[in-house]
Amino acid sequence: MASEARERNTDASNGGGEIQLEKLTPPMEFALEYDPYTLKATEYKICSCARPHMRAFHLAWTSFLMAFIAWFSFAPLAPAIKKTLGLKKSDILWANIASVLSTVFARFAIGPVMDHIGPRKGQAFLLVFAAIPTYFAGLIQNVAGLAIVRSLVGVVGATFVGCQFWCTLMFEKEISGTVNAIAGGWGNLGGGLTQAIMVGIYNMNTAFPSCNDECGWRNAFYIPATCLLIAAFTVTYFGDDCPQGKYVPPVHHGSQDGTQGRKASAADVARNPQVWVLVVQYACCFGMELHVNNTIAFYYFDRFGLTLTTAGLIASLFGLMNLVARAWGGMISDKCYVRWGMNGRKYAHVALMCGEGIFLVVFSRMPTLGAAIFMMIIFSLFVQSAEGSTFGIVPYVDPRNTGGVCGFVGAGGNLGAVAWGFLFLGTPNFADGYMILGCIVFAVGLLGIPTIQVKDTSHRKGPVRSIQGITMGSDIVLEGKSSAVELMRAVSNAVSSV
Repeated sequence: MASEARERNTDASNGGGEIQLEKLTPPMEFALEYDPYTLKATEYKICSCARPHMRAFHLAWTSFLMAFIAWFSFAPLAPAIKKTLGLKKSDILWANIASVLSTVFARFAIGPVMDHIGPRKGQAFLLVFAAIPTYFAGLIQNVAGLAIVRSLVGVVGATFVGCQFWCTLMFEKEISGTVNAIAGGWGNLGGGLTQAIMVGIYNMNTAFPSCNDECGWRNAFYIPATCLLIAAFTVTYFGDDCPQGKYVPPVHHGSQDGTQGRKASAADVARNPQVWVLVVQYACCFGMELHVNNTIAFYYFDRFGLTLTTAGLIASLFGLMNLVARAWGGMISDKCYVRWGMNGRKYAHVALMCGEGIFLVVFSRMPTLGAAIFMMIIFSLFVQSAEGSTFGIVPYVDPRNTGGVCGFVGAGGNLGAVAWGFLFLGTPNFADGYMILGCIVFAVGLLGIPTIQVKDTSHRKGPVRSIQGITMGSDIVLEGKSSAVELMRAVSNAVSSV
């Protein structure tokens, strides 16, 4: 990849420390406006599939969508599986816990790995790995087999890390909240689609006279398994890791702590307290969504006496709100950042988290089916918007270890789902469990006010004294300049005014 040094800026206020900006030569013609110093896009066009930015965006969310469909393909069929295998409700809950617990370890592991090999290879590996146990899901004979298969398939939940990391590599920070939220939200649509898709496959199978209920669910998993392999193929052969094409592990230059030239490190991520703050926050939004995806169909089936098909279709509404809700969270975060900086992102997130907790409590108290559906939709808007606002903050935590941070925070969502699963094992009914969770979420949301202290660590911040050896007579304040293009424009304006 060719690159030419165009400008070198010296930060005199730090004793001669350098902030070096290089214009890079694009490996192909880009269809989007981009920052010439990073090649990251400064805009997005949803209807475009042009390389490399928008194609990577669409491959990121579609691969995560396929993964999500396979990951939660068991949940809408839980009543049929429970009846066939003679399981108890607690057995289903244990299997749910297994499906999200394995994802915790997978997300912790895959983030740092992707920092070194890139998102494309990591994404493809996870998809192929999960396709194998999905194909064999129909052979389950008992609760142990169900838990083992669900835990192996659950590894595919780590594709969320690749989805977010891939978009972060392709788009500038000022739009990263929106782009990550849209990609993550559309991928999370799988949680709603799988409720309808798997019930549809089940009904299609049982429409044949020779296929009973057991035959219907045992033969329902071949389609999602095949979709995983198709997604792995398209990611591998049609995508680019980053705007430069071939992935190169990032090296952070010019940091204020003297860590110039250090590569990505999982240990650095684990030592960062802000990572763990966001892990807890994400446990209470995405962790909540995972838990609801695993339990909501059974909740409607059990509390309101609905059929499996009806309960699954109603439950799908919760996940389908990801079409817009998570994107709204990212957009709100980006707008607040433009107006109030990082404090804007923080308080937008806190407000969404508190709203999520309030409406979950209200949902749990609804005595009629119609009221429960309405409040579930309102609650889903807040929980998914909170997810989007969380990943509006993530790219600023540690730019050198973005993949690792995505992995750790993403794993927090699964840790939350595991915790909520154990909580439900100790509650008399799902309604009381949801009420307790709502109170927990509200409290954690308020705790975000004193604990979220992420700063904008961009190297494009700060005073600059010289350009190409031309010494200026005064400092140029670059606070608030969100891209290298804006930085250089500010410097050029200052030069012309001297």
